[in-house]
Order: sequence, then C-alpha cells, then structure tokens
Amino acid sequence: MVQDIFEAAVRQATPLLIVALGEVIVQRSGVINIGLEGLMIFSAFIGWLGSYAIQSASPALAPWAGILFAGASGVLLAAFFGFFALRLKTDQIVTGTGINLLAFGLVEVLYRRIFGATGRSLKVAIFEPLHIPVLSDIPFLGGILFQHNILVYGAFLAVPAAYFYLFHTYPGLSIQACGEHPRAADAAGVSVTRLQAKCVLFGGFMAGIAGGYLSLVDVPYFSPEMTAGRGFIALAIVVFGKWHPVKACGAALLFSLCNAVLNRFQAIPDLGFIPYQFFLMLPYILTLLVLTGFVGQAKQPAALAVPYERE
Repeated sequence: MVQDIFEAAVRQATPLLIVALGEVIVQRSGVINIGLEGLMIFSAFIGWLGSYAIQSASPALAPWAGILFAGASGVLLAAFFGFFALRLKTDQIVTGTGINLLAFGLVEVLYRRIFGATGRSLKVAIFEPLHIPVLSDIPFLGGILFQHNILVYGAFLAVPAAYFYLFHTYPGLSIQACGEHPRAADAAGVSVTRLQAKCVLFGGFMAGIAGGYLSLVDVPYFSPEMTAGRGFIALAIVVFGKWHPVKACGAALLFSLCNAVLNRFQAIPDLGFIPYQFFLMLPYILTLLVLTGFVGQAKQPAALAVPYERE
C-alpha cells in the first residue's frame, strides 16, 4: 500500500513538475503567465486529437506525434499571450485570465463540434511504462522510481538541467537579470523583451507537454475538465518552491503525495460516510493554505509582472 502511494505520487507529480519548471523560467525572466490551466487543457486536447488521427496509420508513433502536437499548441497559445503581454504591454494577470477563458471555450466548441457526445469514449494510443533493467527490480524503490513511462524520467531529469542552466550559464543569469533588474540587463547588452519572449514560448512548450501528459499517459481519453486546476496548483508550486527548480520539484512531490494519500483514504470502506467531494477539495485547500502562509515569506523576482519599457 505504501509503495502504491509513493508510485502514484511520482506519477501525479510529473505534469505539475513539467509545467512548474517552465513557469519558473518564465517568472525568473520577469513575466507571469497565469494562463497555464488554459494552455494545458488546449494542449491536452490537441495532443489527444493528434494521437487519435495518426494511430490508425502508426500506433507506435501516435503518442509521440500527440506529444509533439501538444507541445506545439502550447507554444502557439503562449505566443498569443506574449504578443499582448510583451508587445502591447497589457496587464499580464488579465491577459493570462483571458487565455484561460479562450482556451476552455475553444476546446469545448471544437470537442463538441468534432466528436459530439461520443468523444469521451474514443481511446487513443498512449505512452506505456518503461521498466529500467536491474533498477526496476530493486525492492520497494524499483516500483516507485523505475517503472514509469519516458515522460516521467524526462521530467525529473529536467530538474538538474534547469538548475544548471539558470545558475551556471550566461543565458540563465541573463534571465535572472531580466527578472530582477531589467534596466541593468539592457545596459549590459541583453535584449530584455526578446529574452522574455523566448522564456514565455518555452513555458508554453512545457505547459503543452504537461497537458499532453494528461491525455496521453494518465488516461487514453480526453475530457474538457481533465486538468482539474493543475495549472493553478503549478503556480502555487512555483511560489512554494521559491522560483527554484529543485525546490519546485520537492513542492510538486509534496502536493502529489498528499493527493495520493487522500485518494487512498477515499477508497477505505470505513471512511465511506465522508462525502467524496471532501477528498476532492482537499488538494486545493492545501494550495490555498500554502499560499496564504507562504507568499509573504517568499521573495519573488523584483520586476515580476512589470512590463519593461526601454528608454
């Protein structure tokens, strides 16, 4: 039972970690995109649609095509956000909210127009678990860490890569400079708006991959409600992780572990008298409690959400 809980926590943490890593980069550059929920649901739909369209011709390639479609759709929607937030200097919070509304409305319309009421029963080819030889046979830890699909391994390998990039490379330090003191970065020869735009597109790609994970790994189906607030939880993870890739990874695992434990409690017959809605709302209550008690203590990038105007 304990092993199953930890295995589920790693699996559920993966989409949160992927989108949070992208948003860490975005917010470190001085931009905040609260449209992650919209990016994820739009990408989940496009990825699922791409896999469904290709699986009859090549079932083995269908999940890969789907995840590429998902990443590309995330970039497309992020570019739309970037045009307004960076080019037109609109309020980033309002623009991100608009992206969420646009994405959910667009997905609902396309989903019903293409598949109607039968869309929920359409199954697509998904990523299968990849057991790592020798390591997957390790008692207890083998099942928790080394019996997942390739996207899980990629997500956790991206954590040290993001850390090294942010803190040990010139482009990473330039990103941090844009978020802390954009005028100084501009004086040093960094094109602030261009670099922020690249970060926004990268964040969109990561949100797209995370959305694709939901419809190509978690379940072989699509539902317009399948993101279930994960984009907003990812924003809380970025804050809780103090805009640091490694700490964000720990925060994603913590949130997912709590969710896995609650799901296990929900299946205990003796707790049947507790409405299941209570268990469903607890992860979001945890998110609010974390933000309420932690936002004031975390030091965000000094120029976060402040449009940069070059003099």
